[in-house]
Amino acid sequence: MLPRLPSRTPSTAPRPPWPVAAFALVTLLSAAAVGLTASDTFTRMTMAAAVIACIGLRQTLHDPVVTTGLTTIVMGAVLGWGLDFYDRIWWYDDLAHFLFSLVGTMAVARLVLHRFDARPAVALPIALWLAWQGIGALWEIGEWTSDRLQATAHSRGYVDTMTDMILNSTGSGLGAAAYWRWLRQPAATSTTTRPRT
Repeated sequence: MLPRLPSRTPSTAPRPPWPVAAFALVTLLSAAAVGLTASDTFTRMTMAAAVIACIGLRQTLHDPVVTTGLTTIVMGAVLGWGLDFYDRIWWYDDLAHFLFSLVGTMAVARLVLHRFDARPAVALPIALWLAWQGIGALWEIGEWTSDRLQATAHSRGYVDTMTDMILNSTGSGLGAAAYWRWLRQPAATSTTTRPRT
């Protein structure tokens, strides 16, 4: 009989390195500040979701790569709205869509793909890439809705929306490929627990 491995509980799970924890805390506080001072519902809701995500990451994730990746996305949105980078730096929105999709896809892939099995295995990152296109589309719908209901300027027309979708698609595709090439983990060495079936 094989010995049982100890289960990972929050008290025995490894703590993230202090720079990762500090970055997550600064990001959480910054997102809260931006959300509380925002003038429109879309920004307030996005920052509220960011605060919840930061708290959830701290409570459930013990992978510093995933935590740093997802927290970086939140910090990018904080800089965009809090320091007005979206309006002050003409290329920031394009860079944000590309990098958020790249980093977000790699982080989500590392977080969940090792839990699934597919034949052929490459179907997993392709499915994630397609799912990210859906997330990007919902984001653009949110921007458009905010512009119609509250006269904001999140979506700047058809060309801006299509550019954002192309950058989301490209960033996500490269993120899925980078995960598959360099960050992929077999289930036995993953840093999160596998659900029981």
